[in-house]
Amino acid sequence: MLSKLIKYDMKALNRFLIIIHCFLMVFAVLTRFFLTGRITDLEGKTNGILLALTIILYVILIIGVTFGTYIIIGIHFYQNLFSNEGYLSRTLPVTCGQHLLSKTITGSVWGFIDTALVMAAMYITIATPAVVSFYQENRAEFLGIWGLNEYSGSFTILILFFVLSLIIDVLSNILMLYASIALGQLFSGHRILGAVVMYFVLTTLLSLFAFAVMLIFGIFNNAFASSLINDVSPNPLDFLSHSLAFGTVLSFILTVALYIVTYFLMKRKINLA
Repeated sequence: MLSKLIKYDMKALNRFLIIIHCFLMVFAVLTRFFLTGRITDLEGKTNGILLALTIILYVILIIGVTFGTYIIIGIHFYQNLFSNEGYLSRTLPVTCGQHLLSKTITGSVWGFIDTALVMAAMYITIATPAVVSFYQENRAEFLGIWGLNEYSGSFTILILFFVLSLIIDVLSNILMLYASIALGQLFSGHRILGAVVMYFVLTTLLSLFAFAVMLIFGIFNNAFASSLINDVSPNPLDFLSHSLAFGTVLSFILTVALYIVTYFLMKRKINLA
């Protein structure tokens, strides 16, 4: 039954998310053509204005697609479990845990797809021949800024660490959304507004908590302490590695906690309006 739930949830999300991400990729290709001068060969001030407007529109589109993806995932979670459709969902021979697991899997899959396509769109737009040529000519200097030339295999390790952190962050974002919606249902009225309020409350409190923990454990300072003691220049890679490690562990703990909270609320505390 879980596999059928996953297929249903994916089908419900695909209807909208495929369309907006296809539009993003098409716009990325068109922007790439514009930047490489294949569409317009205007010169002077007019060309600069058009270029600036295109970049602004492109950034707005990327932000809108990302936010839109999570909003659609949240709307599906709410409608399928807490609206009129929720009555039908609760008559199925499926547990609350299976509902939550299905929504988490499908929401996370689209979260990963969104992240990958946004990165691909940015690469398509930015990686013009001139930019690629400049990077290749100055690759050693660029990597040296981050201290990557001093560590054997450090670049690969850093990329793998970044991918792991990204995966956990996507899971955390999805479950933050679900937990906020579930907490919003505890309000006697205006439950959608309550979910929005709870989302901002949770993100604010957790951000403050993470910042406080970083200060307490000296995450900001430890990466530079040895360089100050040894009277050498700080290595940005050390700071980035410490930050990624801390963020990944904290996000993992947060993900587990949010899943447990959401499951508990769905199973014991929520009544449909």
